[in-house]
Amino acid sequence: MSTYVHFEDLSNEIFFEIFDYLHALDIFASFTSLNERISSILQLIPLRIVVSNNNTRQQIKFLSSHLTCHDHQVISINIDNIRDNSSVINFLFSRHNFINLQSCVFRSMKPTTKFENVMQQMKNLNRLVVFRIYDNHDNLNESSKYDFTQTILMHQSSCLRSIVLQAPYDYLDVSNYKLLPSNLLSLSLYMRSSSATVSVHSIISILRFCNRIQNLEITISHDSLIANNNVNSTQTPSYNDNDLPRLTQLKHFNFKVFAICDSRLISYILRCMPNLIRFHFNLAIRKAEWTFPGELLDGHVWKQMLELHVPYLSEFDFHMAIFKKIPELDLDIIVNSFECIVETYSDWHMIIDRWRYNYIYGEEFVMLRTLNYEKHKSNINITIPFIFCDSFETRSTITTIDHHRFYSNQEKLKIYLTSRTPLVTWSLPLFQQVTALSIFIPKKRLSLSNTLFNIFKFRETNDDDVQEHLSYLSRFVYLPNITEIVFGPNVDVSGWKDIPFILQACPNITNLIINTRLLVSKLIDDQSLIPVFKKIKMIESITQKIYFPSNFAWKFVQCFPSLSHIELQVFSFDNCVFIIDIFLTHLKNLSYVKINFYQHTLLEDPFSPDYIIDKRRQLSPTNMIDEQMIGVKRDGETVEIWLS
Repeated sequence: MSTYVHFEDLSNEIFFEIFDYLHALDIFASFTSLNERISSILQLIPLRIVVSNNNTRQQIKFLSSHLTCHDHQVISINIDNIRDNSSVINFLFSRHNFINLQSCVFRSMKPTTKFENVMQQMKNLNRLVVFRIYDNHDNLNESSKYDFTQTILMHQSSCLRSIVLQAPYDYLDVSNYKLLPSNLLSLSLYMRSSSATVSVHSIISILRFCNRIQNLEITISHDSLIANNNVNSTQTPSYNDNDLPRLTQLKHFNFKVFAICDSRLISYILRCMPNLIRFHFNLAIRKAEWTFPGELLDGHVWKQMLELHVPYLSEFDFHMAIFKKIPELDLDIIVNSFECIVETYSDWHMIIDRWRYNYIYGEEFVMLRTLNYEKHKSNINITIPFIFCDSFETRSTITTIDHHRFYSNQEKLKIYLTSRTPLVTWSLPLFQQVTALSIFIPKKRLSLSNTLFNIFKFRETNDDDVQEHLSYLSRFVYLPNITEIVFGPNVDVSGWKDIPFILQACPNITNLIINTRLLVSKLIDDQSLIPVFKKIKMIESITQKIYFPSNFAWKFVQCFPSLSHIELQVFSFDNCVFIIDIFLTHLKNLSYVKINFYQHTLLEDPFSPDYIIDKRRQLSPTNMIDEQMIGVKRDGETVEIWLS
């Protein structure tokens, strides 16, 4: 403890600044027990706990052991599920009392998580400034949601400034709440609707106790369509202005609707916000059977509504994604209607895309977005459904369509390469920032003579067809930016000839998700793909009822020497053990393996941390192995191994 090194020459102020950039786990792992001076400084610094899906259970136990004498120093907690997808919320809160907590964020929930200790501590946190909970997968039970809602929305801390409750809840008891904490400035709620049609009354009820809020976000969702035509009615009851609350301090409103709504609903809500400056709107009509809100695609309706109810508005952005029945919309009429808004707001433009989504049932998908929508941070990711490239059309209020500017943050895209020729009216790739691309190649429809010919000799796709597919694909995405490609599980072997050309056209690809049969029977022996395979770091090949053959394991590691992440499906547990042994002893960059198997065997499960460390040392005896990062999980017919 009395060791003196040059590191100690630094002043206390510099040490404080260094520790301010580090999380609690990093601090304890690197600086605990160095010497008396460092230990004394560690007693004085504020601590921030960050738990992510990269952390192991061993690390959390190590963190907890050091928090015993330091939990009163914790000012911030940000907890996600750890690497094995388990929750550590109850583990930490049952062992420690974070009396000085200022910021508390729960990123993921598990149905089995217990919150009694959390609730008890929350009630007594007088310094709490920020509380956020995200449960978009709806894992919390209704009792826990009720407790969180009651505890946080009725919290009496004068320090509380921001609340995010992104856990689907009906808020039917909202009339029982008192006013929100007196100094609360920002509120985000996720409201679950029992009807496909948004209830004006439910929204107004929430607004009644938000009269001091400056930033408000409301997400309302209906997840299943009730088979009743009356559900689709968008009849909105009438409200007198005197019956509506007045949120005079509200400046920013973010309204996300995943249900049926109309302009009357939005109009009533905006009447409550006379001093609104920024309005962001997100609409998703997820069923073609739902009532189509045609007036929301009319710029004149929006202009009249905004000018009438929110005269101080300076920022208006939206994203609308709508499944609807044909007839097709006239895109030119829609775009022309929004020209009246272009001059109203700074740098304001909109774009509309449309493609046929279901030819059998006559459905199309329509997507509208404003130019600056991407700039707004959102906890809900925008998912674009499969683009059927043969029917894709786009229009914009910008004369020269710079489509990629509207989707500058779109990193994932799914494209269906149809057999019909697309009508391409643009020159630059539409989604230039996409890095993860999913491709569906339909089964080739062959004549009887060609089908018989294929029985004896595989008929290769015409090279001109392949080049045409590649050309159309490059009009949607900028292929050099692609780092991950997913070839849909239903891609037929008859379409395999497209795949090598696509892979070679993506020079920076590192992640590959592909049908097992395609990988084993067609691609792994393709000599032209060797340079591509050598750069692949992640491969996932899990296809229902098709198993990766264990006798391909040697060839697999030779073809893909840079792999760090592997997910496969094999027939038996014996195959699983054999393949994992080869991976552990031949792939030096390996970090994660997940193997699903179908058949249990009598073979004893050999996988343990010591077994894995021994296998890794066979590959490289001199390499340092962080034993804390070694993890094994056996869950039914699945084996998962983490190495770093």
